[in-house]
Amino acid sequence: MRVLVVINCSKKKVIDLGVVRSRLGTVPSFDLEREYEYRQVLSDFMKPAIEMYDGPEFKVLRRFRGCIDVFILSARYGIIRDKDLIIPYDAYLGNADYSVISTWAMYGNWGLNELTSKTWDLAIIRLSKVYTKFFMKLIKNPCALGNEVHIIGGRYIDLLNCEGSVRHHIRGPGEAQHVIYELLSRACNDSSTHT
Repeated sequence: MRVLVVINCSKKKVIDLGVVRSRLGTVPSFDLEREYEYRQVLSDFMKPAIEMYDGPEFKVLRRFRGCIDVFILSARYGIIRDKDLIIPYDAYLGNADYSVISTWAMYGNWGLNELTSKTWDLAIIRLSKVYTKFFMKLIKNPCALGNEVHIIGGRYIDLLNCEGSVRHHIRGPGEAQHVIYELLSRACNDSSTHT
């Protein structure tokens, strides 16, 4: 079974941003046009996105990485794949306007074409309200991502307007973790995918 998870980035990273600040004099945020410069200075801090983000839901995703495709809506990069190497940064779309989409189009969105060119058997979409609004500017028909689509979120999940999808209304990250775990456990029933 081909399984897709779309999730937004997490504020928590595995790299201490204080160390980044001491090295650069700043912490990268929406200044994606400086990515090359930052990558040279922070090359020893770069990690695949799935390993850089350390929010609770990413801990669940790492357990199933052998059987899922993960695409992340990053405030800095736009749509990226779990394996894309990224630097530690501090950016939140709640502090941005839609002009950031132009920056992503020029320097980021490394996974957008792949995400929109495939259809998965099962697609799980877990985005916060703010990130959902940006996602809808990038993906016109999220229903087309999977033959079976599950949307996890609060009252705002109707923003995705995906007819026929299964909606999981949750009250917080703990519930989201549980739903993601349950869905992936069923889809990835091979115990060898758990690390």
